Amino acid sequence: KITPSPTSKVTTNCESTGTGFLGYDLVINVDLKLLVNGGLEVKRIAKKNQKVQFIDGESDITYHEWMDGAGVIPLDEGGYVYVSNSENDDGSGGVWGLYFNADHKIIGFKKLLGDTTWNCSGGVSPWKTWISCEETPTGQCYEVDPDPNSKHHDKPMQTLLGGTGGQYEAVAVDDRGINPVFFVTEDKWNGALRRVESSCSGWGALHGTLDGCTLDTKYLRLRPNQDPPSFTWEKDKGVGKTSAANHFPNSEGIAFHDGKLSFVSKTKKKMFTLDLDAGTYEEERTGLKFRGKGSFKGQPDQTLDDLDSNYMYFTEEDGIGVGVYARHDKDGCYSALFEDNGARKGDETVGTATSPDGTRLYVGFQESGELFVVERKDKGRF
Repeated sequence: KITPSPTSKVTTNCESTGTGFLGYDLVINVDLKLLVNGGLEVKRIAKKNQKVQFIDGESDITYHEWMDGAGVIPLDEGGYVYVSNSENDDGSGGVWGLYFNADHKIIGFKKLLGDTTWNCSGGVSPWKTWISCEETPTGQCYEVDPDPNSKHHDKPMQTLLGGTGGQYEAVAVDDRGINPVFFVTEDKWNGALRRVESSCSGWGALHGTLDGCTLDTKYLRLRPNQDPPSFTWEKDKGVGKTSAANHFPNSEGIAFHDGKLSFVSKTKKKMFTLDLDAGTYEEERTGLKFRGKGSFKGQPDQTLDDLDSNYMYFTEEDGIGVGVYARHDKDGCYSALFEDNGARKGDETVGTATSPDGTRLYVGFQESGELFVVERKDKGRF
């Protein structure tokens, strides 16, 4: 049975009160050409083909083009790095690192991975490395250690997550057990969502280089006709591809938090949330319930839900006035953080990640190549 396409109708059946730190109105920021939520402050901190400004100087190289998925990794000596993919083509993609000190000031910028193509999104491993995935027919996922003091720094390696290759997108990790379980989405009409469990942890666990370390790969099968709707993990990739084609084609953003795995199908404009312990799932149309000014009518892309907060964050593709949105866990209502004010038609928002203390949210526009930092006016955490 093929799930019907969702309606394009958007309702506003959310109360205007109870918005938390987010305001109800959007305010025009003339300099940035953005409509910004009244509860937030936004600042541009980098732009493609321009040198990055440090607290005491500037970068030797310019900020990369076609930025896409991103994450934040804390560093042992303090500070952190914003790791950002480039979805450039013909071997010009890769990963770059934007380094911050403990006071959130930029102190460095460097290339961490090269000679790859269409690095779309990825995810952070439990051992503080970045998994970067290519979105090509034969794409692979690579592991990068951004810590300059690590012996693995400057030595990225291809992982076994991608198998024989695919149009991979994002990575999420369930690290509640002794050994981690990785989940990888694939942006294809029948792109199977894969579950990869490693028998060991740490650098090398995904490379096949550690003695006795094995990977077990299975694929998601949804069972929507059961009551309640349930899911299984199957060894047969063909079963996973059929389930993807029927229910969640072109899956992109994925996030794990508190026993729940959430991912989006961009073409169906739906989010699926799996209860990994109960074996059941729910689905919803993204942006259907909206609070305040703005609208989330485009395709959902990347997701962020690794924080101990009441919100999940989304980027948007293929919309008019694309923006960044928050979904409140309590009532499922969406609110706009900011939206384009008409200056970036056909663009998409990318690269959501928060600082380790949760007080800064980093996000950008892909084609215009702008990276922003967002802060709450009340100085709270996202």
